[in-house]
Parts: sequence; C-alpha cells; structure tokens
Amino acid sequence: MLLTRGTRRPFAAAGLRADEYAEVRRERTRLLTAVWRGGALESVNRVVDEGGCARVLSPRGSSFVCATEADLDDVLRRARHQADRLGAAPVRPADREPARGSHAPAVPEPATDVPLDEQLDLLAGWHARALNAHPDISGALVYYRHATTTVDLATSDGGEVSWTRADLTLQITLYAGAGDTRGAGSVSVGSHGDFAAVRDLAARIDEAAATAVDLARAPALEAGSYDVVCDGPLAATWAHETVGHLAEADHQQGAPAAIEALRPGRRLGPEELTIVDRPGPPTARGHVPVDDECTTGREVTLIDRGRVGTPRLHDLRTAAAFHEAPTGNARALNYRHPPLPRLRTTCVEAGTSTLEEMIQGVRSGLLAQGLFGGQTNRSGFAFLPAACRVIRDGEVRGLVKGAVLTGDVLDTFATVDAVGREVWRGDTSASCGKQGQTPLPVSCWAPALRLRGLHVDAG
Repeated sequence: MLLTRGTRRPFAAAGLRADEYAEVRRERTRLLTAVWRGGALESVNRVVDEGGCARVLSPRGSSFVCATEADLDDVLRRARHQADRLGAAPVRPADREPARGSHAPAVPEPATDVPLDEQLDLLAGWHARALNAHPDISGALVYYRHATTTVDLATSDGGEVSWTRADLTLQITLYAGAGDTRGAGSVSVGSHGDFAAVRDLAARIDEAAATAVDLARAPALEAGSYDVVCDGPLAATWAHETVGHLAEADHQQGAPAAIEALRPGRRLGPEELTIVDRPGPPTARGHVPVDDECTTGREVTLIDRGRVGTPRLHDLRTAAAFHEAPTGNARALNYRHPPLPRLRTTCVEAGTSTLEEMIQGVRSGLLAQGLFGGQTNRSGFAFLPAACRVIRDGEVRGLVKGAVLTGDVLDTFATVDAVGREVWRGDTSASCGKQGQTPLPVSCWAPALRLRGLHVDAG
C-alpha cells in the first residue's frame, strides 16, 4: 500500500481513462560485486540504485517511462500523456484478479546478515584454494555478485504488491595449460540470497581443478553422431533454452510457424518426458510467486508426457492477444525495463531410469556434464559441456575436449529415450537474457537425459 494507500488517486490524477491500464513501480537495489583475477583481488564494488517507472496500455497506444526521480506521480502523468501522443499499436491487457500483499525471501543465511569482511575473506580463501589446487593450475577467476532489491508495485486494476528479492551468484573458473592445450574447470553456484550456498566448496574446487588439468591433456573429440547422456544441470539448461524460450508468448506473436511448432497435443518426445515452468519454491533463484504486473504465478505444463501441453507463457499483453489467461510470467530486470514474458523455475520431471542404466545402454557415446557456454535461437542450439567423457560398451572412459552439442530446437526432443529418476535441483550462476534484460535470475532443474544420435561438433 506504499504507492497508493489503497486508493486509485495516482491513476485518476494522471488522467487515466476507464479503458486504460497502468502500473507504477518504485525500486531500490543494493548490489555488491567482487572479482579476483590472477593472483589477487581485482575489484570490490558496492552500488545503490533507486528509481521508478510507469507504464500505460490503452486502445490508443502504449508508453513506458522510467526515472531516478522520486515523484512517481509525474512519471505516471508523462507515461499517460505519451501513450496518446506516440500512437503505438493499441493494447488491451487481459482480464485477471490482481494480487495484493507482500513477499520476502526465506533462506537459511541471508547474505545481508553476513558482514562484508567475512564474505570477502571466505571468497578470497576459495580463490587461493583454486590457485593452489594442483601444480598445473595456471590461473583462476572468481566473480561474486549479490543483489537485494525492494519493490513496490501498483496497478490501476487494483493490484498492489511489495516484495524483497535477493540474488546471489558465484562463478569460479580454473585454468590449466595454455593455447591449444588449455583446459578449464568451473564451480557455478547460485541462490535466492542464501550465503550458505558458497560456504562449503572445497571439494568442488578440487574437482574443478582436476577437470581443468585432465582437459589440458585430453585428446580432441572427433565430430560425428553420438548417443549422449546429459547430466541434470546440462539437461535442465537444454530444456530452458529450447522449448522454454519458444513458449514465451511474445516469440509467437505474428509467427504462425512458431505457433504451429507448439501446437497443443503435438508429439515431441517420449511418453516419459514432462517439462513444467513453475513459480518455484522460496529458496530458488527463479522464485516468482507474483510477477511484475501483479499476476499470481501458476504452474504451466509445457510438455505433458511427450506432447505439447500449454504452449505459451504470458504477460497481460500477450494473454489478451491470444485470448488466454495470464500465467504470472511477466518479469522486468529492474525499473528501467518494461515486463516481458520470461521463464521462472523450469523443471524436467523425474523419469524411471538410473544414471547407471542410461550409461550401460550406450555402446559408443558421451557423458556430457554441466555447461561451459553455448547459444540457441528459435531453430537450433549449440552447447559446450563443462566436461565430456567417452562411453564405450556401457563404461565411462576418459575426457575429450572440444565437444559441442548441436541440434534442432524441437526435433531433438524425439531423440530422448531415457529420463533419469533423480532430479538435480541446484542453482547455478547462469542467468537469462532477453532484449537487453540480463542477468535475470532463473532456475533450471532436471534429471539426466539420454539422447540418441545427437550431432556433436568439434569446437
């Protein structure tokens, strides 16, 4: 109630008509970043960013205005005035019951409760451990980021929500060798502001160092068609980047081919494969109980037992355009951006196979673990696993370097023939980007998947 005190006064004062929709938002973010590179601490930055925005959607046009000034009534008046003057395409948002209330993260050890010196001392210790984990380690990069944001949001149809959002990420990359013989290993951690996530990393750093050293010595992969067992972190990212992004409804507006590709009921994969986008639990980075238009989040089943289920994730604009209900997926990076349909916590549901069973069923293939990089678009993908090991006659052998998993975004679902029964539910430092809005916190959870006949390039 901080913005309107339960009244429509700000919207009426801005001249908002009965057939128009508006929202106004105030936000304050405290951001800490720290970087260790080479053998020393490179930088520590603390930033406070405060501002607000207003958006108006009307039959005569739409407008979005953001500012660092405190007078949001004036920002709203400008947005209302420009919605008429700009003459953009008319917009009518979907009807819904707007949310009201407050939300705050509930995690075991909020990073805001940990003194700065204690945070930096722990991270410096991880940097030192990375550099000294093996004689062949030639360098290490540590990047730490923690942001806490308080938001007050009100909408002209009666929504009013206040929340505190937190996001914490840590990426540790270790290097061995140089040039063509260079190898890299990494530790990637994320949480909804829980500092406990970065406290116990010694074993993971040692494992990443061993991977970097072994990759520096590993033979190059020969490109070709392989049966690939993807671990949970890699399978989760693959689901997010493929069907997840295609389901964002603004990607389907004015695109008949995209609508047909995700036609409800279309068979994409095996009966065992189900993929869901959820508001997420409170400890997840992708926890979005209420979105940035005051819509309460609901679960959306994108793939239901191998077939397209609900094919679109909506904000108010796209829901109206498709004559469907909003799903609670409208997300804005901060007050400088309008909300867009975005993913939240994307989950591949558990299957029936163990990892050992999936590996034993491969005569000649690869075990791909984690994600070191990659790219995707609406038609194809190319992912670089963090580590890739050869499978021969059902047994895991040594590492190979340069493996790049490639394929068609939707056709590849038909190659899935086994789904693991243990779901990986961790969070990494990976964030989502769209139309300049990055890093947006998301969660991607999945069991291991086995894909038959996947094309693998040599990078």
